[in-house]
Amino acid sequence: MTEKKIPCNVIVDLLPLYKEDICSEETKDIVEEHFRGCEDCRLLCETMTVPEIKEKDAPTERETFKKVGKKLKRSRFTKFMSVLMCICLMLFAGVNAAWYFLKYRPMKKLCEGMEKIAPYDDGRYDSPRVNKKTVYSSEDDRYQYLVGMPHYLNFTMGYMLVAPKGAVSVDSNGMLGINSTSDSVQRLTYDHSIFPNDYVEVCAVSDTLYDGQETKVFFGFCTDRDFNRLKQADNVDPESSVKLREFIEAHRDELNDMKKAAQDKWRDYLK
Repeated sequence: MTEKKIPCNVIVDLLPLYKEDICSEETKDIVEEHFRGCEDCRLLCETMTVPEIKEKDAPTERETFKKVGKKLKRSRFTKFMSVLMCICLMLFAGVNAAWYFLKYRPMKKLCEGMEKIAPYDDGRYDSPRVNKKTVYSSEDDRYQYLVGMPHYLNFTMGYMLVAPKGAVSVDSNGMLGINSTSDSVQRLTYDHSIFPNDYVEVCAVSDTLYDGQETKVFFGFCTDRDFNRLKQADNVDPESSVKLREFIEAHRDELNDMKKAAQDKWRDYLK
């Protein structure tokens, strides 16, 4: 029985292992046995070069410090951002808590026993551009009472309003309107403020001549809560100031009745 000759292409595949001396002894014997009968494969092996694997140069001291420095910078930045985010979250939580306890909850207490009447969707005035206001309402045999709630995280908005029944309207977005055309006080509005204030806004209607015809004019002004002193009177011309004082005196009883109704409704806040 004759021994089977190994093809040259098999030996060529084994040459890299043979040249680097990383093959088994049996494989080495097979390759060398083939060389004795194949001059071409032997010459190919002699001329074959195996690329040397270069060892990676060890990093210099400068490169080492540079890498460590980058890692430290990244670490410091990460810690800084973490601390900054914690501070931002704490500030946000603090502002929310301040708004809730100083503004929202006190005003919500003023709405006890009142019905929410706005905002609502009536299909006519609903618009994403309108900053809607939440309004609560109640009434007795003479007056209507309204509370306008502040927007989220707004410390300056919010009011309590008293008006004769039917004098004031509220649309679907919580915006106020005036219905009455009587020559009288239409509403008293008290701003809800974190800090005490002593003024009230008066909205009224009066008759006036315009182009020779008598017409109704709506106007508003601010006074102290006893209606004795006009607020920001420096911005009112003398003639208008006199007319406003005359209007107050002519309607003082009406103003005082509305003031008392507001005090009875919201008690300690307006006393």
